Amino acid sequence: MSNSGNEGKPPSIAELQRFIKDGERLTFKTADGGNYTGKLRWFDEHAFSLALDNGDFTLVKSNVIGYGVSRKK
Repeated sequence: MSNSGNEGKPPSIAELQRFIKDGERLTFKTADGGNYTGKLRWFDEHAFSLALDNGDFTLVKSNVIGYGVSRKK
């Protein structure tokens, strides 16, 4: 994951909105050691929803420890 210095720092609302608009693929690293890569579908104050290659997945924000833009299209 290319975290671009974002480990431990939450993305801003404007940044998240841009990720959705641009269809960026993101990788989220979770506290349990997981890595989830997909396009951000929506977010709220508690969760992120990703469109993964094998379906949709919702991540609880409190479990996310880092994120980055995925270089794989």
